[in-house]
Amino acid sequence: MDLDSLKNQSVGELVKLSRKLKDELFQLKFQHTTQQLKTPHKLRELRREIARAKMVAAYKRKGLELGAKAAAAPKAKAEAKQTKKAEAPAKTEAKTSKKKKG
Repeated sequence: MDLDSLKNQSVGELVKLSRKLKDELFQLKFQHTTQQLKTPHKLRELRREIARAKMVAAYKRKGLELGAKAAAAPKAKAEAKQTKKAEAPAKTEAKTSKKKKG
């Protein structure tokens, strides 16, 4: 499943999908331990699909859009740095004025 198809599903559908994929992963693990599994890379693919389904479900529960958090983070960091730089001279002036008085 690709991310676009997961975005269009509801939270309930995503939970059902992750349960279904977990069951399938269990079966594949069982086959792998009994050396009946021909394609062991399917284990990794299934684990990643489960993680994607859970991630999209969590984002939907929180009311966030996928990709919005990543785009907003650099802007917030840049704004925080600018405010710290603006506050820094004021703090040093306050410290020097205290030293002169004492």
